[in-house]
Amino acid sequence: MTSKISFTKMVLQNVKERGAWLLVSFLAMLMALPVQTMMRLDNVAAYGLKPKELEKEAANVFLNVTGFDNIFLLLLVVVSAFCLGMTGYMYLYSKEKTDFYHSLPLKRERMYFVPYVSGILIFVLPYLLNLLLALLAGAVKGTFPEGAVSMAFGAFLNHIVFFLVFYHVAILAVMLTGNLFTGAMAYAAFLSYGFIIKEVFIGMAERFFQTVVPSMLQGGSVSIFRLSFHTGGWTFSPLYAYYRSISDAVGISGRNIPWLYMGIGAASAIVVLALCILVFRLRPSESYHKAIAFKKLEPFIKTAVVFPFSVLFALGISSGIGKHVFGWFVVILVFTAWVLSTAMDFLYRMDIRESLRPRISTGVVLGMLAVTTIIYRFDVLKADTYLPKEDKIESMSVYIEKMNGLYSYPYDSAYNRGSSQMKAYLDNTKFEKFQDIYSLAKMGVEVQKDNDGFLKLKDEESVLYYCVRYHLKSGRDVYRYYEIKQDDAAVSLMGKIYDSWEYKEQTLPVEFIDEEKITEIYLKDIHTTNKQVTTSEEMMRKIFKTYKNEWESLSFEESTSQQVVGFLYVDSLTGDKNLKDSDSSVDYGIVQTQSLPLYEGFVNTRKLLEEAGCPVYTAEDVDKIEKVVLTSADEVGNEEDFTFTEPKDIKEILENSMFDQYSNPATDSYPNYSKSVRIYWKDDTGESKDRVYLGKDLPSCVKKVLKTED
Repeated sequence: MTSKISFTKMVLQNVKERGAWLLVSFLAMLMALPVQTMMRLDNVAAYGLKPKELEKEAANVFLNVTGFDNIFLLLLVVVSAFCLGMTGYMYLYSKEKTDFYHSLPLKRERMYFVPYVSGILIFVLPYLLNLLLALLAGAVKGTFPEGAVSMAFGAFLNHIVFFLVFYHVAILAVMLTGNLFTGAMAYAAFLSYGFIIKEVFIGMAERFFQTVVPSMLQGGSVSIFRLSFHTGGWTFSPLYAYYRSISDAVGISGRNIPWLYMGIGAASAIVVLALCILVFRLRPSESYHKAIAFKKLEPFIKTAVVFPFSVLFALGISSGIGKHVFGWFVVILVFTAWVLSTAMDFLYRMDIRESLRPRISTGVVLGMLAVTTIIYRFDVLKADTYLPKEDKIESMSVYIEKMNGLYSYPYDSAYNRGSSQMKAYLDNTKFEKFQDIYSLAKMGVEVQKDNDGFLKLKDEESVLYYCVRYHLKSGRDVYRYYEIKQDDAAVSLMGKIYDSWEYKEQTLPVEFIDEEKITEIYLKDIHTTNKQVTTSEEMMRKIFKTYKNEWESLSFEESTSQQVVGFLYVDSLTGDKNLKDSDSSVDYGIVQTQSLPLYEGFVNTRKLLEEAGCPVYTAEDVDKIEKVVLTSADEVGNEEDFTFTEPKDIKEILENSMFDQYSNPATDSYPNYSKSVRIYWKDDTGESKDRVYLGKDLPSCVKKVLKTED
């Protein structure tokens, strides 16, 4: 016999019984949407911005709060799903309530869907009502940009889809467990397990491999105690899919509705819902107060927990030991696995003696750990010496730290997207004539084979660091990082790569500056700091175009032999140059500054700068210099000044000096910050110039006063 009470009435009765959660949901949404909208719009109004800027900033804030980029709303989605999923089926954790509900004349499907639907209503109705209030608040405040309604309801749909994903995951966590503690742990595990498994493979690769370094390409890590969790990369987790939907919706290309991730979320929600219903039908009634509702799942869950956490704990504790003395890593790994296995068995049985008994599941975990350690320690799969055949490669790209590290790019450039500029550069460059890059990569692989990844260098030798992307004809991308000795062969390959037009076109910062959007040019040399090149727009474009041509024509050999005598700071707009503020004649847009090295051989650029009233001073202008003061600091920071007035000494010092932001990749020359130079000009014709430094090879006049002559 089954009850004939209306399903709708049962749902409404359940909502009424959970009225406290409905009130909490409404108040939380009230704070996250309309209240936050009004507060943030008032805050923007207090900035004192110009009308156009105020309108733009207010619209941006309004679209963020009512749309995708509302951090409080994101947290509410995840937390509400957990609370409503848990409270809707909490009766399964109680013997009395389970017996009561199962005695009711209701089919199992109806018993499942009554709290299920009421939980959705408790979240959706307050969200929808407060979203309408937030839109109304924006309109009252005078901020209602075009597309606000469509974007707000697109975000509403996205948040609801992923709420259902998290909601179903929370319900599944209840179905699989027998008490609130293990239920909460199961929910956290479902959301984070993808991240945890990824960390196992990343951590093991970075401990035992030299060329496979995922974190370098994914933009850093977050440290918790002694464990590092790396950012970026695909992760099989509903949290990651939710994050990607938000990041795609508010990406650099503008706001859009992430239909792809919504589709993935909807499909995931349906699959997990079906799994929830199946588990609900199979769940034993006597599962209350047990750690796991299904006894047959206990060894599988134990293995799934003990394996990754044993690896992560061993990696964290043994950090810094290295791969050649990894005995302690193995000891810590085995001990941690035994402790965690015992703890899991105790959680299942609440009996210390039973938990200490040897079990097959513990042996399986130890076997998995042994196989994994052997694969990584001895590179069984040859991942560390991977080198595809040339005929399997469609294109390659290379990031050489000593060359690419000198350059910065406009922040709207593709190279600044994501959390790693190195990976962004590798992904957005393509060299179809890759023979020289392949030869450089081959040198890295040979070092890995011969020296097991560890270079043996003499004191005067240096290391060349670089990362390579192989884009295979199969469509797969493979990344590898190499360290080799910077010898003549390596420098020769660097030069060939640099001199190719493919490299210059895709790498030199001048290729990313639109000469039509240049607003100002400043000069920095040994005579002055950031002197504005006061001239016409046409002349500025001519200077930049000439500079661009000379840099594109500069060979690698010339770049290593010529001195950088100054820097051009080029200001340019990222937005529409024709968009102007109604209260000002100044172009409206975001101005960005690029620092560009000025080589001594750029004679045409220097000539144009001189015509614009900005001659570039070099060591040849020694007759205009009164003196040079060298400040030398010892290892403990004690400083001593030495003054040079002889023209030949001054010239020698200037010819061997460099600016603080410049280094020479081929000669491995960097500013020597313990030897700074200050230049004083005659008749106060220039500034007292500092932030100029000597290199590693000191001039003879400096060696003499420092008493370090050979």
